[in-house]
Amino acid sequence: MPLAFSLLLLLLAIPLVVSLMRANELFCLKIRDGKLRVARGKIPPALLGDLSDIVKNPPLPEGTLRGVVEDRLVRIYADAELSEAQRQQIRNVVSAWPVAKVRNAPRR
Repeated sequence: MPLAFSLLLLLLAIPLVVSLMRANELFCLKIRDGKLRVARGKIPPALLGDLSDIVKNPPLPEGTLRGVVEDRLVRIYADAELSEAQRQQIRNVVSAWPVAKVRNAPRR
């Protein structure tokens, strides 16, 4: 009985943990064959275009870019095989965007 209760509690806690992890997420972008698409959230079209140009050269087969708020700044977490040059370009592009402009972007 205690094991069943523990498992039930764990299953009920999973959605809470996921929502807490995404609380500061601004957007989630999926990369497939060098193309970028919005999976979740809102992102300004100009920022999306700049990031799309970066992941095209050289094209990435697949991956994920998550934009989150950290210390009142937009930060990108990449789950992709990015070169160091691409990582630096992404940091440079994203640093020019204040959190308020990203949050107020139209939904795509």
